Amino acid sequence: MVFSAYVFPGFLFIAALSFLFEWIDRKMIAGFHGRVGPPFYQPIADFFKLLGKEDITPLDTSAWLAALLPLTALASVATAAASIPVGGSTVAGFQGDFVMVMFLLSLPSLLYFLAGWICSGVYSTLGGNRSLLQYFSYEVLFTLSVSGTAIASGSWSLEEIINHQATAGIHAIPQVLGLLLAILGLIGKLKRAPFDIPKAKSEVVAGPLTEYSGKKLAAWYLSINVQSVTGIFLLINCFFGGWFTANNAGQLGLFLLLAVLLQAVLSLVSAIYARLRIDQLIRLTWRVLIPLTLVQIGYVILA
Repeated sequence: MVFSAYVFPGFLFIAALSFLFEWIDRKMIAGFHGRVGPPFYQPIADFFKLLGKEDITPLDTSAWLAALLPLTALASVATAAASIPVGGSTVAGFQGDFVMVMFLLSLPSLLYFLAGWICSGVYSTLGGNRSLLQYFSYEVLFTLSVSGTAIASGSWSLEEIINHQATAGIHAIPQVLGLLLAILGLIGKLKRAPFDIPKAKSEVVAGPLTEYSGKKLAAWYLSINVQSVTGIFLLINCFFGGWFTANNAGQLGLFLLLAVLLQAVLSLVSAIYARLRIDQLIRLTWRVLIPLTLVQIGYVILA
């Protein structure tokens, strides 16, 4: 139990994958832009570099709250990861863990808003406000699109969602629209281009994280990277779970290969699409994407 919680498929495994996926992301985007990209060890070097930098708390900012927010975000995504099977192996699953995972994956977005709200800087406050406005668009989209798999399985347990696909077939085929919409929702949750409105470098520097440095900034980056890996793993289990019902090396390899492919999709979208304005994003999600999600759920219910 201790090994599974801390090593595999626990926190150390997820953290190591988060660094690997960050490197894949940066390397692929660099390739799309005609650049060389960083070496494989760059994400780890950046993380430890931040740990060694001075930890500065701006004036009129609560020091304990600024330190608590990134740690809470990291704890929430790490707890969510513990309930998500990795190639058939999980740390701790239970009835209703799907609902808990969805809640824990949404919590960092609210904490991200608070990170900017508690700071006195204009860029931080503006980025936080953008983050909150965007939250009500992508969070609804992601939740509805992934929930279609739970409705089809008749259960809110990730294990039962996986087992249902082993007999009825993977959800990715009849719910391909839901899968595509879930990927778009995940892009919004991670504040990736073209939905990186809260941290647009050309407008608000780093958004809510502009005033953060040192260990606190390292914790924020780690929590975002772990959230990315956890979100990808959730999509694999919900839409391709029928392929991963046994705990063996072959299925683990296939699971990780599929995770890399989904990461490549995220990188491709970030590289080829320009950032949307906040009003464009809200109109797109509420007038187009969310109605499409409701159509997908209606199909699941009636099928």
